[in-house]
Amino acid sequence: MYPEYPTSKPPRSSRPLVIALIAVSVLGLVAILVVAALAPAHTVTGTALPADQYGFQDTATRTKPLPTTTTSAPKPAIAAVTPGWQSAYSISRNAVYDVPQDWTVPTPTTVVGFESGSNRVVMSGAAELQPKACDGHHSRAIAGVTGSKLGDLSVAATDVAKNWATVVAMNDDRPNYTYTVSGAETLTVQGKPAAHVTATLTNPGDADCSHPASGVVHALAIAGNKGQSVVMVIYADQAVDGAATDDTLRQILTTLRPAGLKLDDCKQDNDVVGTWCG
Repeated sequence: MYPEYPTSKPPRSSRPLVIALIAVSVLGLVAILVVAALAPAHTVTGTALPADQYGFQDTATRTKPLPTTTTSAPKPAIAAVTPGWQSAYSISRNAVYDVPQDWTVPTPTTVVGFESGSNRVVMSGAAELQPKACDGHHSRAIAGVTGSKLGDLSVAATDVAKNWATVVAMNDDRPNYTYTVSGAETLTVQGKPAAHVTATLTNPGDADCSHPASGVVHALAIAGNKGQSVVMVIYADQAVDGAATDDTLRQILTTLRPAGLKLDDCKQDNDVVGTWCG
């Protein structure tokens, strides 16, 4: 198994990622992936969606080339279970959740996350709050679904929360954020046993728009296929104008459920870590 989270400081600052999968027809469907980091003049290309298939333990440190995927992006209508909200879903994990109407929900193959040097954490089925904050360089909150090879829900949620907090906390030319991780809370989400862990981040330096005084990572794990866990992650700024309230974040988490996609719609070229497909 790959290391669960990075142990050394990377050479450059954490940057939120927005990764869009665009399918085109050239002798069949060919996936073109563009990774657009939300930082000026920083654009890279790569196979980000297949990276997400391996789960968070691998995406943070994986170095070998990752295969491309030819999966198209189905757009079935999935009703929200929360009145007045909208749904966002991940085709690679057959998972859906609800967010308020003021959140932005891109295509279901959009992947969001953070990178710092060679360290990266990503998740699919993205939703964002104020994606153009801080002159277009920051999102006030991001949500999505990733996976864990770990079947113990409390351990899986803790591991994901730590991994995300570690990468989000990294900075260059300023002190790294510090963070504390809560104990695991057991609860029932949409009729399924779940475990919820939070990592609270504190900025030891001067706060600015892209570096708020505090932030939070939520990780919610529910049993997936093959003894693994489907894990929803929300990262959110705290104590800033327009920040999502804790009640709203918890309500979003409690809507995580299988999306009911057909097998052909959520099939991937590689095994997905933490999924309800199949």
